[in-house]
Amino acid sequence: MVTNDLSLLVDTVQDYAMLLLSPEGDILSWNRGAQLLTGYKPEDVIGKHFSLLYPPDSIANGIPTAELEIATSEGRVENEGWRKRKDGTLFWGNTVITPLIDEEGVNRGFAKVTRDLTRRREEEEKLRQSEEMFRLLVAAVKDYAIFLLDQDGRIATWNSGAQRIKGYSPEEIIGKHFSVFYPEDDIRDRKPERELDVAKRFGSVEDEGWRLRKDGTRFWANVVITAVYDASGKLRGFTKVTRDITDRKRAEEMQRVLFEQREARFQAEEERRRAESSYRVAQEANRAKDEFLMTLSHELRTPMTAILGWARLLPTMKPSDQGFNDAIAAIARSAQLQARLIEDVLDVSRIGSGKLRLTLETVDVKKLVNSSIDAVRPSADARNITLDVSFAPTLGTTIADPTRLQQVIWNLLSNAVKFTPKGGKISVNAHRTTSHVQITVSDTGEGIDPQFLPHIFEPFRQGENPSTRVHGGLGLGLSIVRYLIEAHGGTVSAESNGRGHGATFTVTLPIGALKVTDSKTFTPVLEDPRTPIIGDRLAGMDVLLVDDDRESREMVRATLHQAGANVIAVESAASALAELIQGRPDLILTDIAMPMMDGYALAREIRSRRELDATKIVALTAFPAGKGAASDSGFDEYLTKPVDPFDLVDSVARVVGPIKT
Repeated sequence: MVTNDLSLLVDTVQDYAMLLLSPEGDILSWNRGAQLLTGYKPEDVIGKHFSLLYPPDSIANGIPTAELEIATSEGRVENEGWRKRKDGTLFWGNTVITPLIDEEGVNRGFAKVTRDLTRRREEEEKLRQSEEMFRLLVAAVKDYAIFLLDQDGRIATWNSGAQRIKGYSPEEIIGKHFSVFYPEDDIRDRKPERELDVAKRFGSVEDEGWRLRKDGTRFWANVVITAVYDASGKLRGFTKVTRDITDRKRAEEMQRVLFEQREARFQAEEERRRAESSYRVAQEANRAKDEFLMTLSHELRTPMTAILGWARLLPTMKPSDQGFNDAIAAIARSAQLQARLIEDVLDVSRIGSGKLRLTLETVDVKKLVNSSIDAVRPSADARNITLDVSFAPTLGTTIADPTRLQQVIWNLLSNAVKFTPKGGKISVNAHRTTSHVQITVSDTGEGIDPQFLPHIFEPFRQGENPSTRVHGGLGLGLSIVRYLIEAHGGTVSAESNGRGHGATFTVTLPIGALKVTDSKTFTPVLEDPRTPIIGDRLAGMDVLLVDDDRESREMVRATLHQAGANVIAVESAASALAELIQGRPDLILTDIAMPMMDGYALAREIRSRRELDATKIVALTAFPAGKGAASDSGFDEYLTKPVDPFDLVDSVARVVGPIKT
């Protein structure tokens, strides 16, 4: 039963040809694998000599007989070679023949097992041919030095390119360490060893540098060293490919030198152009400065003429004389015009130093624009200029500094009135989008020259010659407009079809903006003085006034006295401290710049006295400053000269509050 099972097992094997041979080599059994491999059926081969499976040259060389003899003498024989199928085709077979020795030591025959290795043979042959082709290719390459290193960096192979580039023959160099190609400095720095370490860690390393030939000459080489590992991951050595790029290096160096020379020429030319440009800019700046100073002189002297002239004439006039009130109104208008000019100059200074700040709040756009229109309407009516106003019904509110935004609209309207001839028209339009408020001021005036239009918002720039111009102004208003609108996160633009075709200015403001601090009051030039100050507005208030300037001191004293305050006026901080020994006023109004002790020192001294805690201190000075500076110095309010008498009374009443009687 076991024998039958074993026969069945052997017979069913299909991947191996398994058969029994007689001691003489005749075939006694034939399994299914033998039939599939050779094409013979059992009845074709049983009883025949197994040499029928060998090609004629193998038979002629006695290979079948030799295999049986070796198997008998050595206990087995394994061999590979070409074998023959029934149809005459050949296959590469691996054959193992084992003698069958019984218990008495008698050879009963042979077991023969054959495998078809034709496919493996073909792959090995292809690999061999490929390796041979690669070896021939590497050996034939002359432009690259390609060779192998062992694990320690000793040279194992040498191609013709290596011999041509480096000058060594294979007999001279194989077995030597590859560091022989490196200059002494690299050897001292252990560069060859470092490169092998990097190749081991990262797989390969690429380098460029000087290398040495056999005769000692140097060449600039590009080198790639690659670590070679076998299938088990063991390091077997390194491949090294070297290319002589000396010519390319020289070309690159020459190109670099030429590039540096060209860059040097370009830089010299650029410096020359910058110098010329700087010179032109400086000349233009000097010209603009000269024109501005000429304009400033003219604009300040013009209202001063009215102020000084009428001030000299008033003592000779009686209040009942015709023109007395007109003289007072002219002085007021001229003084406020001069104050407006000074404020424009100060605004430009604040803009340049980054000290101009905004106080943002919710603003009714329609109300604010109407307020600006009301301020310029008398001037427009005097010239028979029509003001056409159009507001979108959904205009609503926005976030802005109301004082500064009113200053912007007033500046644009004032310009429009200034440059629009009698009988002209000014249109004001305001509407709202989902994210912006847009205000447009258009006029039918003189228009803007196309060449000047790109410079319209630059400070100190005007379209007229200072000595021949028809219209007044310093040329600062539009530059201030642009800064204030951009500080709100908006834009302002100007359009004109040229001289005689009018101009359009468009302000676009975002509906929301970031909130910052500090603001100042904007006061447009008044056409007429206000109504008299209310006589009891400051009734019962005790005020100590400190100012070393007699004229300012007397004007402020008279203003506060007219409003009902009890005023003691002194000319120095020392006199003020002496007065404080006698009493405790409700308010101390002090100048800042005074000899011996200034207003800041006086405020600190007052704040150090506990008995004066309830006394308010207000600074009144010609120096520009903000509320932050006032509070840091101990002041409750900070008023800037020149101060309007009506604003002075309003500020004092607000700071002190109701007086207990």
